Amino acid sequence: MKHKEIYFDNNATTKPLQEVREEVLKVMDSEFGNPSSAHSTGKRARKHLALAREQLSLLIGSDISKITFTGSGTESNNMAFYSCTRDKSNGCQILTTTVEHSSIHKMCNFLKLNGVSVNKLEVNSDGLIDLNELKNAITNSTSLVSVQWVNNETGVIQPISQIAEICRDMGVPLHTDAAQAVGKMEMNIQELPIDFLSLTGHKFHSPQGVGAIYCKEKYLLAPLLFGGFQEEGFRPGTENVPGIVGMGKAAEIRRKDLADLISKMKDLRDRFEAMVLDFVPGSKVNGNLKNRVCNTSNIMFSGIDGRRLVKELDQNGVRCSQSSACTNFETAPSYVLCAMGLSEEEAYSSIRFSFSVENTYDEIDSAVKIIRESAEKLKN
Repeated sequence: MKHKEIYFDNNATTKPLQEVREEVLKVMDSEFGNPSSAHSTGKRARKHLALAREQLSLLIGSDISKITFTGSGTESNNMAFYSCTRDKSNGCQILTTTVEHSSIHKMCNFLKLNGVSVNKLEVNSDGLIDLNELKNAITNSTSLVSVQWVNNETGVIQPISQIAEICRDMGVPLHTDAAQAVGKMEMNIQELPIDFLSLTGHKFHSPQGVGAIYCKEKYLLAPLLFGGFQEEGFRPGTENVPGIVGMGKAAEIRRKDLADLISKMKDLRDRFEAMVLDFVPGSKVNGNLKNRVCNTSNIMFSGIDGRRLVKELDQNGVRCSQSSACTNFETAPSYVLCAMGLSEEEAYSSIRFSFSVENTYDEIDSAVKIIRESAEKLKN
């Protein structure tokens, strides 16, 4: 029997909204064009890019001149790291954490092979770094501090404002991977001493394959690609106009009702957690319960193989995951949960559920019933 899909993996990706799809179709059909063309069709495309840049900058509280469009959050992360590690004349150190997205960890591995020192701060059982350890770890050779604003697996929020103040006082650039923060938190990036911020649109209902990087001072940014003068030369190559327009529209929609949408996602998450913890013996939420983004729940099901539970839920229509989409096919347990002190068995028993504004309370009730039955089946 085919089950109705209940999609609770919105930290992996969200479904583009209907209004977003309509805007994307429009610029692929009647209003297509290459922004680099000198004629009227090109001018029309440039207007679309300008509007999208404005819509996105308003969502994060940035000046439009500080936004550069990219192909993904991963590309934006890589761009920030590359920009700060080109000059190794006086030594070069990256200071980051053990719970960053895989794109950060793999970029760090690449940089280490090229002579860059990498220092990763540990986190406590809540998933939070120690601010004193951060301050003590910064040296004269620290070229960049990179701390994820919101963790993609647990939803734990790092104290970015305090981290930014420490970096500013010590004269070190700060980068934050905000892929899971944008559209889920109120933010005004210009009020914070953050030098680089990475984001991607498909976490808040835009198409996939489009992202952006905020850079406080554009002269700090270095291109990864070489070619034309698109994005002022910082990201050469013909722009993904449909994707960028879709991200702009999604940002506009999210900004308009942000407080209400945050409240709805939190209500969904809290209802889900309360029911699971009540109905499934041995279940426990991983991570700090207060400093969490509104839509994310990471739950350990003690004594149950999480991989088998994910498969069982999938067969019954409930979509969820054990870790980020970038590491789902790795056989190792979540390095984020292990860094927080969970054993391998506990990490394997844990599952991430992430909600969107399109989820419903009926879906919560139906999913919890399926989770309860599936957990009982696997325990027996």
